[in-house]
Parts: sequence; C-alpha cells; structure tokens
Amino acid sequence: MDCRSKESAQTAFLLAPSSTSCQSCRFTLEVHRCYFISSNDLTNRADVPGWVAALARNGETEEDTRKAVKAILADVRRDGLKAVLDWTVRLDGVALDPATLRIPGSTLEAARTELDNRQPELMAALREMIANVRRFAEGQRGCLRDLELPLPGGGTVGERWCPLKTAGVYIPGGRAFYPSTLAMTVIPAQVAGVNRIVGVTPPKAQPTLPGAWGVDPLVLACAAELGLTELYPFGGAQALGWLAFGEPAVDLVAGPGNRFVAEAKRQLIGTCGIDALAGPTELLVIADGSADPAWLAEDLLAQAEHDPDAAAVLVSADRTLLEAVEAELQARVAASPRRAILEQSLGAHGRLVCADRDLAIALAQAWAPEHLELCVRDPEAWLPSLTTAGAVFIGSASAEAFGDYGAGPNHVLPTDRSARYTSPLGVATFLKRQSLLRLSPADAATMAPWVEKLAEAEGLVHHGRSAALRANHAHRHP
Repeated sequence: MDCRSKESAQTAFLLAPSSTSCQSCRFTLEVHRCYFISSNDLTNRADVPGWVAALARNGETEEDTRKAVKAILADVRRDGLKAVLDWTVRLDGVALDPATLRIPGSTLEAARTELDNRQPELMAALREMIANVRRFAEGQRGCLRDLELPLPGGGTVGERWCPLKTAGVYIPGGRAFYPSTLAMTVIPAQVAGVNRIVGVTPPKAQPTLPGAWGVDPLVLACAAELGLTELYPFGGAQALGWLAFGEPAVDLVAGPGNRFVAEAKRQLIGTCGIDALAGPTELLVIADGSADPAWLAEDLLAQAEHDPDAAAVLVSADRTLLEAVEAELQARVAASPRRAILEQSLGAHGRLVCADRDLAIALAQAWAPEHLELCVRDPEAWLPSLTTAGAVFIGSASAEAFGDYGAGPNHVLPTDRSARYTSPLGVATFLKRQSLLRLSPADAATMAPWVEKLAEAEGLVHHGRSAALRANHAHRHP
C-alpha cells in the first residue's frame, strides 16, 4: 500500500496528559495520561535532514552535563582515589572502603559456583554467549595481518599490529547490570593481547555477596568465567577519571554508559584512547508486508526498554503493516512490566514512518543508526545501499536481540550518527598499527635525491641533508 495517499502527517508517538481519555485517541486507557501511536508520512527527500535532527536527544541537558563532568574529572585529577570515593557517596549513596576496593577473586569464584549450582541453565547461556563472542573476536584477529612490502634494494616497508598495554572497560549498572557488556568489552581486549584489563561498574547500596559492593552476581560470575582479575565497584565520570588519571593510567577506555559517561569520554580525549562516544541506543527497522507485526513490535520494544532516551523507529511503505504494528505496540505496552520506560522512550523518540524504498534508504543513510534491521523479502538487495549503520541485521529472523546477547558481533556500537565514521567495538579497538621502514643502503641511495629535492622545496633543509648523508655513505661503501 502506497503511503503517499495519506492526506496529512501526524506525530508518530505521543504522550498527552489525561486522567482517562484524549480527544485525539482512538481508544481510552485507564492511566494518568493518554498514550496513543499514529504514523507519519515521509514523502520528500528534502525533509530527511529535519527528521534526523528531530531524533537527536539530550540537547537541552548537554551544557549542564558538561559542567558536572568537568567538575568531577577536575576533582579526580587533583585528589585521585579520594575524589572517586567522595563522588561515589554523593551520586550512588555508597561509601566504599579504600582498603578493600578491588572485588576479590574469591568473590568472583563464589558467584560463579553459586550460579552454577542454583541456575545452571543461566550459566550455560552465559558460556554460550562468551564462546560465540570469543570465536568472532578470534576471527577478527585473524583478518588483521601485518604488512611487509619489498623495496628494490632489498629493504622493506610495512606495518604491524601491536596490542595496547592497558585498557579500562566500563560496565553500565544504573538501571540494570549488563554481564553481556562485560563479555563484549573484555573478550576483544583479551584476544588483542592487552596485558592489563581493568573493569569498573557502579555499586549498589544493597548487599549481594561479601566484598561485592552490591554488584550483580551474574556480572561477578561472568568476570570469573572470563578470567577478569580486576573489577572495581565504582562508575560514572569519576570511574573514567580514575582509569585515565589514576594508578591504572590506561591506554584506552571502552564500553557504553549514560550521558555522563559519554561526556567524560569526550573530555578525556587526548588523555587516553576512547573507543567511541556512545549515547542512548537506537534502532531503525525497515519492513515490508512480509514481516510479522508482532515481531516488529517486540523488536521496537526491546530497544525502547533500554532507556527513556532510546529511539525505536519503524519505516515501511505498507500502511496496513504500520497500523498492525501500532495495535501490537499499544497492547504490549499496556501489559508490559517495563511500561513506564516504554511510554517515555516511545513517546519522545519513537516513530512509525510511512515511506517508499528510496526514502527509507535516504533516512537510514542520513541517520546512520546504531542498529538497522531489514525485515523485508529481499534484504540482500537492500544491503549494498545501506552503509552507514553501526550494525545491520539481515532478514526477519535476525532480531537485534540476538546481537545484544552474543550471536558473535559486538553489541558496543556507535550512536548519535557517529556510525558514519566509527566502527563497532572489536579486536582492532585494542590494537594500534605501527609503521615499519627498513631501508638497505641501496634503497637510501636511490631515494635520497628526490627526498632532498622535496625537503628543500618545503624549506626543511636538514631533512634533505639527513637523506643526502645516507646516499653519500652508500656511494662510499657499496
């Protein structure tokens, strides 16, 4: 069904204050506000930039976030661990003991043993995820080969991949704990050959295991399963400041987090390496009439449940499909235990968009979403035109949830349009390329004249003389 037949566009997802009803709604919900979903039309390529701009998030809070993070990082740089502990009390309400900060290996092993005994199926699932992520990372490493090219005089030029010495991995722990993110960040670093990996994750006031500072037992068990020996119970900007300025003085910080974590990473650029400036998660689904409305609805909800700032967008030229997904969403949100978050994220950043194929591609390319699902009959035919997304899920069976939980590719992905130029987290994130130049005397003699000529043209006479000396030496000592 062609979406261009609709006479006027409406807002895709809205939340309007109301005790029982809303004049614009097609039904009534017995809640404090009226929640309804309707579809938008995208009919003009010139409108695409406006659509992309409307999907931006947190703009009104950026300045406050910058100021807060700047103050935290300045305190940590000046006062070190003391500032980290002070900010953890202020922000998380947890008073950490500086003498027992590092979560003991015995606590990690106890968590693994406990879960093995009490929830063996859950531990089996965790091990399956770890195995898949490690297999994929090892495949990535196998593709990153050193380069060596011969020169006519017997020398070589090339480059080699060198692992970073230290890396810090951030494991979110605000609204939920994420053992999957622990695996996604630690495994590529291990496969890359990083010598020291330091994990940080926010604490909770309620106890879990002795010495665990409220960290979720599944995160602890995952750390034990991965062989991670350093895990510290603090998070936020103060944790990133400690990784960069404190004793670890890491070469790189990796892992997703909230807007304060993202801003801390932004401000630490130049102090240490940063994997990416990840913001709230986002999903674009492109679908046609072959897709199942229930599947599409759950895929959108799976993204929306992450965070009130999460963006979940469905684009289709089939209005009947959009209406069916709308009905599925309304019913599923009403029955969801995560209804509050879903209403916030869908209300602010959700979209049901009616657009033809060319405009769907234009929107996807301009937005460069973190996740892109192709729930269409011929996904392979769409793929060549869709190059800017962080990760592409090809075909209706390939739900984004499989990517989040360890099918193989990493789930730490670029957001906020940075997928245009940034890649997913992977083994290469924890490696650096080092160029190599190995000249024979004959190579130096051959290159010196034209190097000297170019150096003189740029006014760098000593560069030219440095090269000429090698040529003179080669001529005297053939």
